[in-house]
Amino acid sequence: MLKLRAFFEYLLDNVFDIATILIAGFLVIRQQLQPSAITDFSELATWVLAVLGLIAVSGLWERNRRLNRIENLAKEGRDLILRRLSGKARASDFFLSDKSISDKTFSSADVIYVSGMTLTRTTREYMYVWGQRLIAGATIRVMILESENSLLKELILRSSGETTVDYWKNRLQTVQSVVSYIAKTPGNKGKIELGFLPYIPSYGFVIVDPDEQNGHCFIEMYHHESAKPNPTFELSRTDDSEWFQFFKEQFETMWKSCRVENFENAVETHKGG
Repeated sequence: MLKLRAFFEYLLDNVFDIATILIAGFLVIRQQLQPSAITDFSELATWVLAVLGLIAVSGLWERNRRLNRIENLAKEGRDLILRRLSGKARASDFFLSDKSISDKTFSSADVIYVSGMTLTRTTREYMYVWGQRLIAGATIRVMILESENSLLKELILRSSGETTVDYWKNRLQTVQSVVSYIAKTPGNKGKIELGFLPYIPSYGFVIVDPDEQNGHCFIEMYHHESAKPNPTFELSRTDDSEWFQFFKEQFETMWKSCRVENFENAVETHKGG
């Protein structure tokens, strides 16, 4: 999509230059194949004037588009400065346009906290990198919903589409199996735990190195009966120490409410099997 947009931008910027080149090329080729006679001078002069006209229009077109770009950039800069001075931020500036969490987020983390309703996709997506962090001795806490019928019925009411208690139970069991599999990573020197939360959370977390100066977290706000992406924002300990500490404590408070399954012996059991 971005490449297509860039292509059309290029065409708009250079449409008259391209037309000039095509016409000039056509005239050169025609002249080589069928040289003009003296009687054709007026026609040839007309073509030359057309090419000169295109060159002039091309200069005006390019200058106009360049001025429009400068004007738009100046306007964006002015609006940004005004928002900074007023202390206000647009939602589009605050919330992430996409959930920018990649393997790089965890690549050097010693402590990883992750929470969500089920985390089925998340645990599968980061299975490898979490396993590598366990080899490096990291501590990982994964928090999902407890599989109680009452909780899952409430989750059905909040979710979009037709789902059932069994559907959500299967997803939770899948996550339990994936976490168990991650814990069996050969060379595991770290610790991974799975917490089962006994109530519906207000938001989900990804927190990396919460006690370090480079700590940062992603907060995902849950919506109701919608298939749209959850609004997500990012905080760092350096830039947002107060709110970073608040959400770190929120995770810890939720974790204290969890039934925790520990996989410390998973590697030994796997080897013994």
